[in-house]
Amino acid sequence: MTSTAMLQRELTLRERLRKAGWTQHVTLGVLLALTFYPIVLMLLFSVKDNTQFVVQRYELSFPLHFSNFPRAWGGNLFYYIINSVAYVLGGLLLTMVPAVLAAYSFARIKFFGRNVLFYMVISLFMIPWILILLPAFYLVIDLGILSTRQAFWLSYGAWGLPFAIFVLRTFFAGLPEDLFESARVDGAREARILWSIVLPLSRPIVGTLALLQTYSIWNDIIWATTINVNPALKPIMVGLMQFTGLYRTQYGPLNAGYVIASIPMLLLFAFTSRLFVRGMMSGAIRM
Repeated sequence: MTSTAMLQRELTLRERLRKAGWTQHVTLGVLLALTFYPIVLMLLFSVKDNTQFVVQRYELSFPLHFSNFPRAWGGNLFYYIINSVAYVLGGLLLTMVPAVLAAYSFARIKFFGRNVLFYMVISLFMIPWILILLPAFYLVIDLGILSTRQAFWLSYGAWGLPFAIFVLRTFFAGLPEDLFESARVDGAREARILWSIVLPLSRPIVGTLALLQTYSIWNDIIWATTINVNPALKPIMVGLMQFTGLYRTQYGPLNAGYVIASIPMLLLFAFTSRLFVRGMMSGAIRM
């Protein structure tokens, strides 16, 4: 092949890459716009009164009614958010601590029936959750914890365990064996190895699992409605149902309430997105 042909081929390849790059940028731009469009509308609606909402719904109209936010805040949103934060913290504790211990045992400690037990665990998250909704509800009744915080904490912790164990066990099993052998030669016990070696290397994937569990608990509405009839224990998503009924004809305060309810998750994602990306890109999730 002559130098001219090679140069032509290289130019053609660069042109294709350039066109592919533009296509990717346009696609990502469209997806980004579709993602933020509902958020922008929600923010826009939250500063309108009913007249502006009807006449100039999709336009920035003045004056801006920021008074909608104090009105929305007075609809018990604070207590709903506090309840959800409590359920998230309790659910994370009851998910991540047992998941780390169980995953390390399955990955690095040899015992009789290890593989059988592991397959039994991972088979649990293959069952559609809607199929176990009724049996889980009866279990909550039998335990005597209906309409209590314990019902939220125990159920959220249990439902997040199988997937967390599966992912963490896969990650722990992929760590170099030399690290563990060197630590054991130096006299380190399993608890010290887990705390000093495994957990520091597992921060991205542990953080990613914690974020996924947080989003799952925060956005839950069906199970939270099923196991609770106490208005004082409603999480934010269930509370928003009552809030929507309260302000169903007042569109400004209604959307202001939605904005307030979204702020905790938006802030969480803003400050932890890098950790989430690191966890997803670390190669820890190997199917």
